[in-house]
Amino acid sequence: MERQLLSVLCIALFMMCFLTPLNSRVAADRASHQTAPVNTTPDGFALGPAVPGASATLVRNRNGITVNVHTTVPDAGAYSLWWVIFNHPETECTTPSDYPCEFDLPAIVVNATGKISPGGNLDLSAWLGVGGPYSGEVVCPGILGPCSGDGLTNPQGALVLLVIRYHGPATPGIIPQQLTTYLGGPNDCAPCVDEQLVLFVP
Repeated sequence: MERQLLSVLCIALFMMCFLTPLNSRVAADRASHQTAPVNTTPDGFALGPAVPGASATLVRNRNGITVNVHTTVPDAGAYSLWWVIFNHPETECTTPSDYPCEFDLPAIVVNATGKISPGGNLDLSAWLGVGGPYSGEVVCPGILGPCSGDGLTNPQGALVLLVIRYHGPATPGIIPQQLTTYLGGPNDCAPCVDEQLVLFVP
């Protein structure tokens, strides 16, 4: 009887030692979900009124972040979606603003995806992995000025700002550039404007 009891205790201790780190890994891998409004922006920088009926969902896990945006746009044409990432907003964002990190330098600004819209509903989805490499154009650091250049390193704690940018009517010959580059073609993009913003605070 004592031998059986000792055997049961040994098995229980083994299971506790095995399952505790396993549960910790499962918790670390568990995805978190956030939903946020899609906002207009009066100047491409400040948050304006919310777009009626529009929303975005961000899914975070330790490997990266996934976003799904459902919004409406007033004009037909080419639209691009951009990630603006602050890996550690609690220490990187110090300037008072209308929303966190408004006047601070992000770690990276990189193209997420793009789509041609006839006007009206616009659905965009994208994924960003930890550490790159990044398939989309990286404009910060780059043509938009300085950034820390670390890419995404803290997917579960980063402040994520999404920018929806309009590139004018879809133009044969440069549509790929309109969907994937900030300037939207070989020359400066006169009609280009940042139209909508989405903010996800960790």
